[in-house]
Amino acid sequence: MQKQDWLTGLKVIYPVLISYVPLGLAGGMVLYDAGFNAPSILAMSLLVFGGAAQFMAASMVSMGASISAIITMTFFLNLRHLLMSSSMSGFIKKPSLPFVLFFSHTLADESFAINYNQFNNHKWTANKALSVNLLAYLTWALSTVAGGLIGSSWEIDTTIVNYVLIAMFISLLISQFVSKLYVFVGLTAGVLAVAFTILLQHTIALVLAAIVASFIGYFTDEYLLSRKEQTRNEEMKYD
Repeated sequence: MQKQDWLTGLKVIYPVLISYVPLGLAGGMVLYDAGFNAPSILAMSLLVFGGAAQFMAASMVSMGASISAIITMTFFLNLRHLLMSSSMSGFIKKPSLPFVLFFSHTLADESFAINYNQFNNHKWTANKALSVNLLAYLTWALSTVAGGLIGSSWEIDTTIVNYVLIAMFISLLISQFVSKLYVFVGLTAGVLAVAFTILLQHTIALVLAAIVASFIGYFTDEYLLSRKEQTRNEEMKYD
């Protein structure tokens, strides 16, 4: 990759990187408290690269869960990465196998959202997309190691951590509001997420809300396109 690819990637991913630092520090501290040392935290961040999975693993280790149980839960928690990586294949033409493996491994929710938006709305390349992945990947790994080194000598208020996480996702969501339909789908997903969470009392509610809102957005878009086509045909008929 060229220097320009890195600079372009940094320009679009830097809000996420800023959010990654306190989250990574908190994650490293939680892992340290669970018994992980700095090298093992680095190895875990490089191999797993999943904030939620690493927080969950730290909790399960503290409760004495087996390695197989932790691996199984991590697999299901990160199963969505399979769909995200597959959707990227439509934008990256004829990549080499090493590129596919490395790109898929370094893909996260945030880098996926940014790359998907860039591929759809801007001139984006595979190298720029990979630079976004790698910058997020390295920032997260180094932040967790720093958190592990700081250890118990510095504690982060979990209220602040939650605020940073929410602010980061709001920033990513707003960047995708390129039309009224996107705003409508985003608001619909938010309302459904609250309703499903109250009804189901389970985090699967968030997945269901995203799926249902996507279908609503798809059918709404189809309806609007058909109305637009019908209006155009009527205008041509009277002309």
